[in-house]
Amino acid sequence: MKKTIDITKIFSLIFAVVMTFSSICVYAPIKAEAASLSQQKANIENKIKQSEKELEKLKAEKTSQAVIANKLESQLADLTSKVSVIQDEKDGIDAKVNNLTDEIADLTEQITETEEDLVEMNDNIDATVELFCQRMRANYMSGSSSFFEIFLQSGDISSLLNRLEMFKRVTDNDQKLVTQLEDEIKKAEELKVQLTEKKESSEIKKTELTAKKVELDASIAEYDTILVEIEEKVAEVKTILAAMNGKIAEAEDEVAAYKDDQAAIEAAIKKAQQQQQSSGGSSGSSGNHGSASGTISSKGWMWPVPTSSSYISSVYGWRRDPISGASKFHYGIDIAAPKNSKIIAPLDGTVVYTKYSNSGYGIHLLVNHNNGYYTLYGHCNSLAVSAGQSVKQGQVIAYVGTTGYSTGNHLHFEVRDSNGNKLNPSNFVRK
Repeated sequence: MKKTIDITKIFSLIFAVVMTFSSICVYAPIKAEAASLSQQKANIENKIKQSEKELEKLKAEKTSQAVIANKLESQLADLTSKVSVIQDEKDGIDAKVNNLTDEIADLTEQITETEEDLVEMNDNIDATVELFCQRMRANYMSGSSSFFEIFLQSGDISSLLNRLEMFKRVTDNDQKLVTQLEDEIKKAEELKVQLTEKKESSEIKKTELTAKKVELDASIAEYDTILVEIEEKVAEVKTILAAMNGKIAEAEDEVAAYKDDQAAIEAAIKKAQQQQQSSGGSSGSSGNHGSASGTISSKGWMWPVPTSSSYISSVYGWRRDPISGASKFHYGIDIAAPKNSKIIAPLDGTVVYTKYSNSGYGIHLLVNHNNGYYTLYGHCNSLAVSAGQSVKQGQVIAYVGTTGYSTGNHLHFEVRDSNGNKLNPSNFVRK
């Protein structure tokens, strides 16, 4: 009986040791995983703070640039208004110059006609004088050039009176005609002087207006130069603003992604704690959307876009942004492929989150490969998995697209470590 009791105690002791060892085997990995997740959470929280700080800095810079843009556009509007006023004034001067040109041409024509009239009048005077002289010569030649001669040649007093009256009439008529012509010439000359003075005055006005027009042309040319400079500055600032909008969208996406990571890690920590409390747990996966084979690198990672036509269109590192044109760091590789080409998991893992966005990464997802590495898949056309789902190497998880901040169909592929650092994917996968 005593021997039996001793055996029972021995078995009880052995069972207790086994259970204790089993508990250690079960809880130790869970505790280690929880500690690792807690560290990851702390790292992610630090990344969120840094990204949010950078985001605020970008927004402040954008506000500053927007103020500059508004001032430039205000200056542009003001100068455009001034140019319009000057142009209206110039158009008015053009009309006045045209009117003066017509007036000068009309006055020139009138002066020419007056000069022609003067020539004709002078000719008439010359003809009248010549006729008068001829008559005087005729009278002289006929011997009737004096009163005494006329008296002697007259037969009686009546004849004498008749001859004297005829001589007087001829002389008076000629003198009257000469006087009339001289008056007309005087008036014509006065008119010519008036027209000439008016023409000279019009020409002076035309010269002054033409000079003013030249001055306005110079002002418009100067304003046009300034307008071009301001328009170039406005375009430059708008380009900067467009680039900053892209950076802000990317930064907002990055913060959102980190927060999704944070939520996923918190969920994993909670799950590990529950497993620790219940000493067990279950995991599952949703339906498989098919699988494909890709080239496997020396590190055992499978090429994420297995179609034969895929290729790297942009590498990891500094590059000129295809949309904004600014120089910026590219934290992944772009794999160009036809729309809806399959995207596969390069390793086994768990989908941390999926996100549908019109900016930044567009439709994208993050996968935790449970080996200290995460992979992100951006600009997808659609997804084949959901958050929390387990995936196998080669399993189809999404399809190539061009959603978000993108210029064409491709996969933006990132590799991150547990601290959130973005690594060069070409060190892990190969075509």
